[in-house]
This record gives sequence, C-alpha cells and structure tokens, in this order.
Amino acid sequence: MNKKLSLLVLFFFSVLLQAQERIGIAFIPITYDQATISASEARLVHEYVLNSFVAARKFVVVDREKLVELENEKKLQKTESFIDSKTSIQDGISRGASYLISSSILVLRHSEVSRGWESMLQLQIKVLDVSTGEILATENISSDFIAPEKSVVDARVWYADKKEIKVIEQQEARLKVVEKQKEGAFILALQRLVENVKKFSNTNFPISLEILNWDDKNKNKFAIAAGSKIGMHNGQLLDVLQVTEASVAGKTIQRSQKIAVACIVKVDDANFSEAVIISTEKNYKKVRANDGVIKVVTR
Repeated sequence: MNKKLSLLVLFFFSVLLQAQERIGIAFIPITYDQATISASEARLVHEYVLNSFVAARKFVVVDREKLVELENEKKLQKTESFIDSKTSIQDGISRGASYLISSSILVLRHSEVSRGWESMLQLQIKVLDVSTGEILATENISSDFIAPEKSVVDARVWYADKKEIKVIEQQEARLKVVEKQKEGAFILALQRLVENVKKFSNTNFPISLEILNWDDKNKNKFAIAAGSKIGMHNGQLLDVLQVTEASVAGKTIQRSQKIAVACIVKVDDANFSEAVIISTEKNYKKVRANDGVIKVVTR
C-alpha cells in the first residue's frame, strides 16, 4: 500500500464502522479499453469485484448499472421515493450509498506459455464520498499472487488444526498453478484479484469492535460483540489499540496506539465471537495492568 493511501486510510479511522452496522456502497459501471478488452470480460471482472464486497457482509451493496457519475447518485437520493417516505431524506441517504466504488481495468493480458495459459489483470479502484465527490482512497490492484503475511500464517495455529491448515495451504497453492486453457487462466486471475480486493476493502473499511469481557482463565482471551452477521470469521486479524487523550492546540483529541494483534478463534453466532492475543508490543502488559482504555479494530 503506498504512502498516499496510508494517509487516506486515516480518514476512515475517523468514521469507523461500529459492530453490527453495515455501510452502503454503490458501484459505478466499470471502465475499460473497448479496443483490447471485450464487454464480456469486463462484465466478469465487475461481477467478481462486486461479489468480493458482498461476501465481506459488512456492506450493503447497491449495484446501480445506470449510475455513471456522482451527480446521478445525488439526484437519485432526492427523488420522491425518499421525500414521500416516513423517514427523512438523511435517513434515506443512510440506507442508500454512502460511498461509491469506481473501478477501471488498466491491464488485461492472456499469455500462452510452455505449460498452458496465464492471465494478468490490473485494476484501479477508487472510493468516493457520495456527499462531496471527494476521492477518499485509490489503489492499483493486480491479480498477482501475494503470499500471506507472517501474522496471518501465525494466526492459523490458534484457530485451525493441522488438517485445516493443510487445506488452506492447498487453496493458496491452487492460485499459483498454470492452467491449460485460456478461460481457466482468466478465472484463476480473477480469483487472485478478489483476494487482493478483499485486502483493500479491509484496510479502507475497518470495523471498531467492543470488548465484552476478558476470560478469567486465559487473560489473553476476550469476547467481542460481533459475529457472522458482519462477516467475522476464524482467523480474522484484529489490531488491539490503547486509547489515550492528548492536548493539541488547546483541544483534547484521542490517540490510538497499537499494543497487540489478536485473531478470532471462534465465531459463536451472528453477533458474538471469541478472540485471543497472538502477539504484543512491549507496553501491552503495562496497559492491561493499569486498566488502560483499549479498543479493537479489524484489519
């Protein structure tokens, strides 16, 4: 993730989703070079990207095919369907799209190699604020296989047995094979792209979770008020943050510092899960001992 995107992510931390709430997003029709990319290929890319957001469950996805620019969204939210309803226009907007997802295919290439076919995709994704039109985040995402981070691999020993870990590793290996047919290579590239799009959405739409209680027997285990309803799953990584206050220019502002990483080890139901600390910073024990204010954020 580039430095510009890292700074933009700070915006999202000021408007973190609260557990059990979902955010409305709409998709602007995908753009592409019609001279080199077929409409059917572009449509398939669009569907895979859209479905990756749907699968996350923390979004209310509104796919408006005729939404070609931000102004159309603003007009749509001022129609009689909102005005004549029992709720206010603002209520209607909150139930529609708060953000627009714009995507553009930069590269789509199919190559015949010695063992078969390989396809390569590069997509530019932008997140826009519906109310202002401001671009809040942008990133070029490729279909390259990206090996999981060490923290992701380390988390597996906390929630999965050896058999489950082997299945996960086989699924990752499957993403790196060379397909015999061009169509299969394209689908495989789309599957890799989806994995990378998930990382983008997780980074830019984190969820703030409430710690319900710490386990009496295992001091590094805790329960959170979030479950399958908003896409929590075993192995989901969480940043554990210490919250303090600082005075800046006469104003009191909150400061969040990461003190640990946790992962979900059990999703109890739609609304509750259990997590365990898997790595800590040097000040973690001190914060816990002093009953410091702690919050948890998905990553």
